[in-house]
Amino acid sequence: MSDADDPLVHAIDNLIGLYRSVERHALDLPWLSIKPILLCIWAVLRFYFFFLVGIFLIVPTNLVILIRNFFPGHWRYRPFFLRHIYYVLLWLWRGEAPTGPLIFIRPLLNVFMKIHFERRLRRLRLEIVLRDELSDVMRSTLLARVDSALERWKAPRFAATFFTVLLPGIIYIPGWYKNSNEFFGSLGIQVIPDGAAGFISQHMSADSVRIFTVIALAYLIGVPITSFLAKRGLFIGRDSNRICFPGGQAGAGIYAKEREILGSVGIQAREAPVDLWILGIVGVLNLLFLKIIMKDWIVIMAKYQSVFNESNMNFWNESNMLISQAVNGALFVCLIIFVAIRRGRTGRA
Repeated sequence: MSDADDPLVHAIDNLIGLYRSVERHALDLPWLSIKPILLCIWAVLRFYFFFLVGIFLIVPTNLVILIRNFFPGHWRYRPFFLRHIYYVLLWLWRGEAPTGPLIFIRPLLNVFMKIHFERRLRRLRLEIVLRDELSDVMRSTLLARVDSALERWKAPRFAATFFTVLLPGIIYIPGWYKNSNEFFGSLGIQVIPDGAAGFISQHMSADSVRIFTVIALAYLIGVPITSFLAKRGLFIGRDSNRICFPGGQAGAGIYAKEREILGSVGIQAREAPVDLWILGIVGVLNLLFLKIIMKDWIVIMAKYQSVFNESNMNFWNESNMLISQAVNGALFVCLIIFVAIRRGRTGRA
């Protein structure tokens, strides 16, 4: 074995061993879990409670504690909602996507994990092919080793299924429900009970169905973000209780080790920001359907005008809502750009 062969041999062995350890930790994760979204809801409720309480008590309470601390002994200051705000800011500062996890699905995690492994191994394979100083025998040996790993971690091609089956399916559901209900109704078959049918016909108007369809579409696209967050959490900390919350974990974890291994043979590779891309797609869809949603939402609000006072109804007009959504969209785009910059600087990719 020549000196040129030795770094490549070590890089292949170390990289495959690193990926095996990651895959071993992923085996203990549940196939499906709603725990992430429950934790998010609980965190939002806690923040809302501490915000309402703290907005009135944070200054006087800490002022009393400050005066008390002039004397011997020490009392801890009460941050109320500031702790939650600090967590969000730290999440963004570490370069994580400005979103929270929803429902964790391990098969999707495996897809993202294998795609990551495959891209790195293919880059290493290309390096072996293009190195002129390698002998033909050693090149064949190294390629066989990498090809064996690629065969093991070959990523399934779910992209075509996702965009050709799932997305059209969620869009087709409202129309399918209407047509099937009319068809079975003409045959004298009751698809759903009278009470449920009356509730749907009363509350699920055409405006509501359109809004529901757009929200369901955005939700469906957003679900893979949770698995990608879990993949990042697995690479950073491997804590099963915090795997879907990579922003709450410090350090670079596997990313740093992987970068060191590939750097030993002159390869620089970075993770594609799939979560930021998906958030961008959701944002674009939101802008495309914004005007439709606004009109439908105003119609729905008008039906329940008696519930709201006149000042609130004056706000629910198309121009005000469009301005509000445009401002929120601009802030969201700025956050995505900021996170993309920070992710590159923190080395967590």
